[in-house]
Amino acid sequence: MFKNKNTYLLTMALLSAVASFAQAAAPSAAPAEAPTNYLEFLMVTIAGLLVIVIWVLSNVLTMISKKAVEVSKTGKKVMILTLVVLGSLFTNAATAQAAVADTTAKAPSLNYYGGLSSTTFWTLSSVLTLELLIVFLMVLFIRGLWKVINPVEVVVTHANEVEVSWIVRTWKELDKKFFTKAIPLEEEADRLLDHDYDGIKELDNALPPWWKYGFIITIFVAVLYLLKYEVWHSGPNPTEEYNTEMTTAKDQVDAYLASMKNNVDEKSVTLADAAGVAAGQVSYTKTCTPCHGTKGEGGVGPNLTDDYWLHGGTINDVFKTIKYGYPDKGMQSWQATYSPIQIQELASYVKSLKGTNPPNAKAPQGDLFKEVAAGKDSTATAPKKDSVVVSK
Repeated sequence: MFKNKNTYLLTMALLSAVASFAQAAAPSAAPAEAPTNYLEFLMVTIAGLLVIVIWVLSNVLTMISKKAVEVSKTGKKVMILTLVVLGSLFTNAATAQAAVADTTAKAPSLNYYGGLSSTTFWTLSSVLTLELLIVFLMVLFIRGLWKVINPVEVVVTHANEVEVSWIVRTWKELDKKFFTKAIPLEEEADRLLDHDYDGIKELDNALPPWWKYGFIITIFVAVLYLLKYEVWHSGPNPTEEYNTEMTTAKDQVDAYLASMKNNVDEKSVTLADAAGVAAGQVSYTKTCTPCHGTKGEGGVGPNLTDDYWLHGGTINDVFKTIKYGYPDKGMQSWQATYSPIQIQELASYVKSLKGTNPPNAKAPQGDLFKEVAAGKDSTATAPKKDSVVVSK
């Protein structure tokens, strides 16, 4: 039987596996009075089943290795040594399992890990892990040997033959029939015309179909356009569209200007309309009467109904005075209290008080101011007056 050392090593690996299986399958001596532990029974059963699986895989590996040795002589010794190593691992696993049987028979019943002692549980877990690892390695070996026995056929193609996917082939066919219809490059020399323009020759090639179809579509669109706008009048013509767009633009400009009123300042301010003046009167009554009187006759502050102004009498000057104030003269800034549009309304109301001649008016203060046309200086050269009132 033992004609050479390789056959001897193979036989030893197989015998060690069979002996280990017999040792694992032998029943362990346990006290009759020991209670049944189902977790232990389950783990030992799984370990036994894995031993059977390892034994079956060992037989399969042995048979495949014989075939692989015939296919590849150089890998024979490596394969035999692998089987010996696997057999020793199998022996160690079975020995550990037998040791577990001894431990579970003698160890006291502790309530650890489902009724198993810590040592028993981890020993069984280690045996199961080792057996699973052996199964995994044997499957890998069997797979590798199977590839050696049945190698995949490699299809050699010519270097100039490149496989093209069906998508590319379909696109090329559609492009050739419907999109470009261009002649192949190798046939262009036969399609050149005799016309020569400074070395530029004309190629008698078909126009791309997409271009021709697009040109035909534009003709139909032109006919429909003419019928729609000039015959049926079912849509606005360019003049009507222009007028509509100009009206829309004017509305947008008006809306923008309306929204820009709050951005008014002392340079762009103008007199407010009647509604603005009325709103300014409300603001005046609320904040200005303590200093300027209920009718603008003056008090702590100057009279607002005469022609004399301390800081200018234009709407721009009055707006600036209300907005920034003159703290050194007792006039505070109101820009934190009122918005720009409210200051415009208040300044317009102050301007409307001129010439109202309220009773108990305070004496004129500041410089004489006369309203003049736009573009002229509105500040008179009259001398500055104090608090003296001139009466007839």
